[in-house]
Amino acid sequence: MRTSRVTISLIGCSLALVAFSACRSDGRVLRPALPSQNGSVFTASTTTTIVDDAAQPTSVTGLPGAVLPGADLPVASNDVPVAGLTFALRTPWADRGVIDNRYTCNGENHSPAFSWLGAPAGAVEIALVVTDTDANDFVHWVIAGLDPKNPSVAEGNVPVGAIEGTNGFSTAAAPSLGWNGPCPPKGSTHHYRFTLYALDQHVELPTGSPASDLINVIDLSSIEASQVTGVYTSP
Repeated sequence: MRTSRVTISLIGCSLALVAFSACRSDGRVLRPALPSQNGSVFTASTTTTIVDDAAQPTSVTGLPGAVLPGADLPVASNDVPVAGLTFALRTPWADRGVIDNRYTCNGENHSPAFSWLGAPAGAVEIALVVTDTDANDFVHWVIAGLDPKNPSVAEGNVPVGAIEGTNGFSTAAAPSLGWNGPCPPKGSTHHYRFTLYALDQHVELPTGSPASDLINVIDLSSIEASQVTGVYTSP
């Protein structure tokens, strides 16, 4: 584990944001994803492993006496049975399932509940990044500062101490902070990648920081990641 803290220099960073539509990029160019990441914003390092959705079994049943976090959520395809409890994100839909309308601009636009299993021993913080992979990784949510020992976040809730960045809907005149859900053009189908990160360093940026700055810190601090994709078609 690294003993030094991540130091982020924001000198020369412009605070001006460019106006975006729901189907356009936020202007960032993310680092190229590895083949196993299937378009994730996550960039693996030599100390980081990422859960491969296709390689994992689909059940967490069979663990005697265990109380699983987020038990009200369906099991995503990257959850595993019993031993080891591989780090796994859980969302209200199975991997590649349909995102409910209430989490989108056509509904209540609530942030979805999520939870996780098997945070690695070296994790001191958890972060989640949500992007539209059909719109050049347009950012819908960046949230960090989550406690690995409190592995459940309720719908529409931001835990005390959490850090949220701006999202791709921001403009220079009106920054948009936190969750802003799927909002593709009418009749189109987009895929939304939810990537959960276990970090071995604390994120020391304030709420309201640009998404790109938070993602850079998350990338540098990540030791393990898990992904779930949701699909949404705008009516």
